[in-house]
Order: sequence, then C-alpha cells, then structure tokens
Amino acid sequence: MYSLAKQLAGRMRAIMEVENEIAVSKCKDADDKAILDLEQKRSELINSSTRDELFVIKTVMKVGRGERGYRFHAGSDEIEIIKLPIELSEHELMQKYSYYLVHKTERELANSIEFNTVVTEELREGMEILKL
Repeated sequence: MYSLAKQLAGRMRAIMEVENEIAVSKCKDADDKAILDLEQKRSELINSSTRDELFVIKTVMKVGRGERGYRFHAGSDEIEIIKLPIELSEHELMQKYSYYLVHKTERELANSIEFNTVVTEELREGMEILKL
C-alpha cells in the first residue's frame, strides 16, 4: 500500500494545487465560472481514481489528521498543529489508518475526499509524515 502511495504523490499534490487555486480565486473574488471550472477539475482528479487509489489517498489523509495534535484557539479560526513524535514506520501507519476504510465502497471513498473541507491540510500533513 505504501508503494502505491508513493506512486500517487503526484496526484495528491495536484489535488492540493487545485484546492489552493480555488482558495486564491475566492479571495480575489474571481467570477463564479472560473471557480466552478476549478472545482470541476478537482472533482475529476478525485473521481477518475480507482477504488484502490482512493483508499490510499484517504488513508494518507487519515494519517495526516490522526498522527498530529491540534490546538484550537477560542474566538478565532486559528488551528495550531502540534508536531508530535512519530513512532510507527510508514507501512505501520498506512496499516493502522486504513483498517476501517477497507469496508468503504469506491463512491463512499470518493465522496469522503471530495466533500471534505480540509483535504489539502490533511494530505500535506500525511505526505510529510509518510515522507512522500
């Protein structure tokens, strides 16, 4: 599974890049058509993946979400990531965080990625932790 994650690093980076473009476009008040086109591009990147690829991408996201600590600051939207030491190997992390995902269908995996609002944050952390 880890070897497939290495192969998918480019696709995960592409998803993050499109999400960043969407965020920049929204900040610059770009027209709705441009934003919709970017959102469609992101959706195509996700939905063109096989079930196995979606399984691995979602696992990387879960590693990014679960292997770090988070501190939420009251009264603001600021989230501080606490860099906890990682004690498991990359293969062990992938095994640990994919445990329940095995039972998800391709559509469930795609939807859980597509409609997640923190995909870039989770992927970035997961890829850093897993050294992808």
